[in-house]
Amino acid sequence: MILVTVGTHHQPFDRLVAAATTLAGAGEEVVVQRGCSTVSPTGCTVVDQVDPAQLERWMDQARIVILHGGTSSFLQARALGHVPVVVPRRACLGEHVDDHQVEFAASIAPGEAVVAEPEDLASVVAGWSAARGAPRPPTPFAERLGALVQGLVRARRERT
Repeated sequence: MILVTVGTHHQPFDRLVAAATTLAGAGEEVVVQRGCSTVSPTGCTVVDQVDPAQLERWMDQARIVILHGGTSSFLQARALGHVPVVVPRRACLGEHVDDHQVEFAASIAPGEAVVAEPEDLASVVAGWSAARGAPRPPTPFAERLGALVQGLVRARRERT
């Protein structure tokens, strides 16, 4: 199974959702969590939102995980042993408020993920040979990033 997830952000990510159509029809199930995207890929199982437990089950079952450039989804996929395909949202296309996902994707160490654009997904999947390993502990980078994100969330809660 190929899992495509756009996360919970309130802006659509139509480029990634539409690209899922190119992955369907090759004899492998494609599950797409499309959020508030306005397109619906054909030949795929499509849900708007998914509870965290189901998302984790799908990630665990997936052969390939394709996700937006959100840190939480990335860390979850890595913890389950995946080398995810990361497709960052772009602010200039109205997919996010800024380009932090593009910046995050650029900071990922080689071998930790495959960073791609939606138009490249069919060729990335066709050439996929990355073996999924056992669940991995977070890398030092992931641990630092996780601590930073938790600190930012905590600071925001304290302000409100």
